[in-house]
Amino acid sequence: MTPTGQFSVQMVPADHPYCRHVLAPDRPPNFQALPDPPVPGAPADQWWPPRAVDAGWLRTHRPDVLHVHFGFESFSLAQLQHAVDVLSESGSALVLTVHDLHNPHFRDSRQHLLQLGVLVSAAEVVLTLTHRAAAEILHRWGREATVVPHPHIVPLDQIRSQVAPEAPGPGAAEALAPDGELVIGVHAKNLRANVDPFSVLPGAALAVRRLRDRGLRARVRVDVQEDPQDPQALGRLRTACQERGFELWEHSRLQDAELYADLRSLDVTVLPYAFGTHSGWLEMCRDLGVPVAVPDLGCFADQATSPAIETFTPGRDEAVADAILALLDRRKSIRPADPQARRVQRQALAEAHERLYVQALAAVRSRRLVTAG
Repeated sequence: MTPTGQFSVQMVPADHPYCRHVLAPDRPPNFQALPDPPVPGAPADQWWPPRAVDAGWLRTHRPDVLHVHFGFESFSLAQLQHAVDVLSESGSALVLTVHDLHNPHFRDSRQHLLQLGVLVSAAEVVLTLTHRAAAEILHRWGREATVVPHPHIVPLDQIRSQVAPEAPGPGAAEALAPDGELVIGVHAKNLRANVDPFSVLPGAALAVRRLRDRGLRARVRVDVQEDPQDPQALGRLRTACQERGFELWEHSRLQDAELYADLRSLDVTVLPYAFGTHSGWLEMCRDLGVPVAVPDLGCFADQATSPAIETFTPGRDEAVADAILALLDRRKSIRPADPQARRVQRQALAEAHERLYVQALAAVRSRRLVTAG
């Protein structure tokens, strides 16, 4: 393996859970992992818009490998092409992980696909998280993508391993809350473009009625961040929750520990995505052992096979209710991720990334030698 520090890697962004967790868990990487460049005038922990994608920054700092994950939506096609050209002139290698085939912040995906096209075409190595996404990349751009699974989101030392009891049979939800209430969470996040809580509220209400028919008390809690992207949608959400007797929890952005504690307090959570590709939130729920219902769109179903995950068709109330009840019926058999298994997976991901960085750099240097000759 290449000696530590022999080449530099600038991830975009560097300080993101995904990017941190594709580095080796127990040792420094075999390269110099560069921090996010500070954004002028922004708080110290803000990485966006990422300076490391700016052609001027790249010309000055010249990382050996630029590995782009997120954040390039603020750059025009011309700016991205300029950055790609500077990388080529500098002898730097571009590596791209395609997380999103449809940017979750924009309903119209056309600009995002054009931006991806610039990066996919120029990258020495293209990665993605699922085979379904890789097939779409091959179909759309003719590029083979290396498939790497999503790493853990929750820090390894905060994943609580537990022994699962024997799997209960149908109707096991009755054993969950004999003296209390089942809590069904619906996460509206900050009402960004790909979050549509209205599509799942009728199904959640149907699930509550079915549970009550079984003699169980259940309630739905919808949570949403203050200062959402769509204030009008927040007003409609308040009305919809009031009409159905649902609790609406409006809160500031939670710290990680608060978020983990809140998710662990739920019996099941529903992710009301209207579109998307992959989900870090889904991985977080897997880490915590929280049953999660997700739509059968994008690549969510391909992201992981787990008893903690159930899919549904958005807008179909029966399907939403069926997914919620199926998860509740096997809730007692669902446990947090095995932290040792996640550690082993992370080590394998780190080794794969290091190999691909070396491969990408070797391709660039070989090409420059041919050109110089």
